Amino acid sequence: MEVFTIFLSSLITILSPLGVVVDTVVAEQLRSQVASVEELAVRIDNTPSYQPITGKIDRIRIASRGLEIIENLRIDTLDLETDTIDVDLNQIQNLAGIKSIQSSLNKPFQGAFRLVIKEEDLNSALEAYSIREQLQGLVNTILPPEAPRFKILKLQVNFMAENRLALEIELEQEAEEGEPPTQLAIAAEVGFEIEQGKKIKLTDLSAIINERKLSSRFANILVAGISDRLTLDIFADQGFLVRILQLNMDEKTLDIAAFFRLDPAKDN
Repeated sequence: MEVFTIFLSSLITILSPLGVVVDTVVAEQLRSQVASVEELAVRIDNTPSYQPITGKIDRIRIASRGLEIIENLRIDTLDLETDTIDVDLNQIQNLAGIKSIQSSLNKPFQGAFRLVIKEEDLNSALEAYSIREQLQGLVNTILPPEAPRFKILKLQVNFMAENRLALEIELEQEAEEGEPPTQLAIAAEVGFEIEQGKKIKLTDLSAIINERKLSSRFANILVAGISDRLTLDIFADQGFLVRILQLNMDEKTLDIAAFFRLDPAKDN
């Protein structure tokens, strides 16, 4: 979500009553909002050229390579193309967060993006403390409430063909007071499918935990519990729609194409 908050606020705030909207201005605005970017190209289409004075832009296209929205997480490719942007110029001051962005919209803000992440970049990110902490919070959220709590000691991913993923994980289970913690070494492989463009369904989980194979019965329960929580509808209450159009994984990269739409605030 942070990715789109940064991009959307940057795109909207370059609109001004002066109508100064040029490619280089948008590019510099975006550069100032991210940790780093290796290559960034911006193209703005406007007909007639004075449209920004009224708060409108026909289309913005962005192509980036080697992008870090947050430090330590390198995105190999992020390309984005918007439909028409139409905002209320009186509402675009001090934008912060999705709700304030929505308050500035006269019509839904939508478009499509392509995201490519390399296996090596993802593993580098997983070694960073800041990323590990965010991932720990995500794991605590998606695990069923009745499941034990674990601290992540190590996590490495291996991309595979046909949308399968291999994982090497070391966990430390929370222990009762006075008891030593239990450590788990896990080697797992799992597939995933996209349902209705919004739900990530895990399939065919196999795992070895401390040299013992996980039973198929427990594997199915675990997969079902996690899959129920892996849905893009978690953003729907905020008026933010994301649908995956295509997802492909091979031995080196994860390649995602998706559609997004942010609706105006309900009182607009």
